[in-house]
Amino acid sequence: MPANMEDETRPGSRNFTFLEGIRGFGCIQVTLNHYLSAFLPPLAHVPGLPHFNWEIPLASSEAFALVNGTVTVFLFFQISAFVLAQSYLKSNQTISQQILRRFVRLFLPTAFSILLAIMLLALLPQPRAWVAPYAQSLWAQRLYVNPMTLISLTRDTLMDSMLIGYRGASLFDAADPGGVFISRLNMSMNPPLWTLHAEFWGSLLVLLLAYLYRLLPRRWFCTVFCALLLVTGTSHFTLFLLGFAAYLGRGWLLTRRGHAATVAGIILITIGLLIAGLPNPLSFDQLLQVTRHISLLHAAAGVRLQAEIAAVLGMAGILVLPGLRRKLSVPWVVWIGRCSFSLYLVHFPVLFTVGFAIFSLFHRHLPYGITFIITTVLGGCLSVVVAKLFEIYIDRPSLHLSRRLGVRTSLPPAVAET
Repeated sequence: MPANMEDETRPGSRNFTFLEGIRGFGCIQVTLNHYLSAFLPPLAHVPGLPHFNWEIPLASSEAFALVNGTVTVFLFFQISAFVLAQSYLKSNQTISQQILRRFVRLFLPTAFSILLAIMLLALLPQPRAWVAPYAQSLWAQRLYVNPMTLISLTRDTLMDSMLIGYRGASLFDAADPGGVFISRLNMSMNPPLWTLHAEFWGSLLVLLLAYLYRLLPRRWFCTVFCALLLVTGTSHFTLFLLGFAAYLGRGWLLTRRGHAATVAGIILITIGLLIAGLPNPLSFDQLLQVTRHISLLHAAAGVRLQAEIAAVLGMAGILVLPGLRRKLSVPWVVWIGRCSFSLYLVHFPVLFTVGFAIFSLFHRHLPYGITFIITTVLGGCLSVVVAKLFEIYIDRPSLHLSRRLGVRTSLPPAVAET
């Protein structure tokens, strides 16, 4: 999930407010996906047993696209690259300064989200232990196996969460095929942090692109860009390349008007939704096998490649549809978008502690479905409140600290023009 950048580089500062809208809706979708994974696992396409006869048929329909959180995360990666490109192309700081600023910007909220998870799990360890088996979610039962020793917590905070990553989503998976050094995701104190590893290294990739774009002639830059595509291949790091390219092409993409652009945008989004809702990723598994002989990095599975393609099509469709961009810029959605990074970081620990406690409180008196709805609404609202507090007291100070690490200056506007 992308962290909000400095005030000068927030999406809204360059008429990119719709990007905050995508973040807002997207974070709500990711949160809903995790509540479904915990209580109605078939609907989220995670291991677990159904509670109702309609779960399997609904999960096998295109409706899954509405709660496919992986597609949303991959949209976040493109947005992050788009916004970072704007910042890096105008910055006159050294590469080392920008790396340090980005590290501080991401690491402090990451570390405090782990601290929050530790505190909540220490205070409310029992609800998850009882509810997860009752909810028949193997997905929920397999998470949080960290022994919570000083060594394991320190490693998860300082290394695994952002720098090394987790098995199956780490940049360094190829260097550790046996999984000796890279931890499994179920060792994480806050599993959504697997995306912060991609965010950090993806942002360095965008920084490299910005440096090369300013240094090289356009023809040479295009050659290097294509070479990098062969390196990143079907991995989610390709999304950062495409997000950077989208920023360079923003002048053309964001000025499309007329029926042709509308039809093209609708078609792109429709195809993206259809791909996102496909219940069987077999064809994408086959495509992934073909591409393994071409590139260096690869998607972890066909379902990940499926989500990447859907996210790219969805992002392209949004960029060429001015009407949709206006709808994504409404104030309340933008407000959620501005605290989406914090919501992304805190909702999971809240779900696995307070959320399960709420469920255990109501299930004795109400049917399972009603209890799930109450848990989702109350847990979601509480997550928003906690996220707002997290934004005020953790996210904003980390933002200000990263800004103080260097004096921001800008190059002439022509440098960032395509």
